[in-house]
Amino acid sequence: MTAKASNWGKQPHRLLELDEAWTAISAELTPGEIETVPLGQAVGRTLARAVYATSDFPPFDKAMMDGFAVRATDCSAAGTTLKTVGLRQAGENKDIKLNTGEALRINTGAMLPIGADAVARIEDCTVSADGADVVIDVAQTVGKHIAPRGSDYASGALLLPKPLEINAARLAALATAGVSQVDVYLQAEVAIITTGNETVPIGVPRAAGQIVDSNGPMLAALVERFGATARPLGIVPDDEGKLKATLQDALASAVVLVAGGMSMGTHDLVPSVAEDLGVRWVFHGVRMRPGKPVAYGRGPDGQHVFGLPGNPVSAFVCATVFGQMAIRALHGHPIRPPKMLRAHNARRLEPKGDDRPAFLPALIWQDAKGKHWVDACAWRGSGDPFGLVMANGLMLRRDPSGVLAAGDQVDIVPL
Repeated sequence: MTAKASNWGKQPHRLLELDEAWTAISAELTPGEIETVPLGQAVGRTLARAVYATSDFPPFDKAMMDGFAVRATDCSAAGTTLKTVGLRQAGENKDIKLNTGEALRINTGAMLPIGADAVARIEDCTVSADGADVVIDVAQTVGKHIAPRGSDYASGALLLPKPLEINAARLAALATAGVSQVDVYLQAEVAIITTGNETVPIGVPRAAGQIVDSNGPMLAALVERFGATARPLGIVPDDEGKLKATLQDALASAVVLVAGGMSMGTHDLVPSVAEDLGVRWVFHGVRMRPGKPVAYGRGPDGQHVFGLPGNPVSAFVCATVFGQMAIRALHGHPIRPPKMLRAHNARRLEPKGDDRPAFLPALIWQDAKGKHWVDACAWRGSGDPFGLVMANGLMLRRDPSGVLAAGDQVDIVPL
């Protein structure tokens, strides 16, 4: 299946089907390296090894309400009067034994005294004027308003499986369990190159025939959203020497995204220059739109190199449906195409003259019954990034040569 730059775009040149392209990329993917990081640096990273509890939690029988710790047998009927014997606040651990007929004022989160097996809520109690006694106005049962030791998890229990991305809630759980560091997959670094004499950076005045680079910042934002580290290398003109130097620099990263220069024009230099640097092209060209000229290869040290079309929506789609696969695989996630859902098409779409599977910017939502719906956004083709503005997904119209009726089911890629 290997593509050669010398035959780029020449006949015979069979375009891969989408599933073939995904299979070809999958065959090249393996998980990345593992490192240990402090818990405070782990948000957004993916666990490489599962985390297990090293102790019970809670580590003691804990009051779940403000009130009085009691012996349930003492107040099995409403209206029992007990002698108060002090106050326990959260964090105190002095041994206190509760005897028959006694109640201990206790705060939420505090450790129960020895002998107590229930907590009567403060609103279910009447304290005497001098505070010496308390009437338990509601009958109590064993375990009421108590979190027993180990009720959340016991020592040795699985806390977080792998691979799992660490978010704020999972960070809190690990911190609560006393975990100070975790093993995570090395965060992939992705080098990003934009090519073309016609392209200028944001903020630079445009001459006639020039356009502002949207691919560079857009790809950097996508890469960060995919959980990797973006390394933008800027715009490279259509100059073989400058392109070679920049590509050589880019190959220091685990993944390389090159936008533009991948087709068959006189200045489409990326395929041959990359090949000169040791890139082995796995494929070039997929029967899809937008994104037909997309290419994928492996660098001399195993780098994943994606040649993306220069049109912004093409670059966006190819980075999402192909580049994301490599990044997620390096982070230990299952090796597979992007996650898709099934949704119902909201309105009829007429046949197109092109039967290539199409990824259309689309708006996805759920109705009151939980059913997913999708509606294609107004969009003028691969050069129109404005059609992506309101999209929260991509609709995969597998055969645009036929009618897609309202209510028909289609695949969608959430963004």
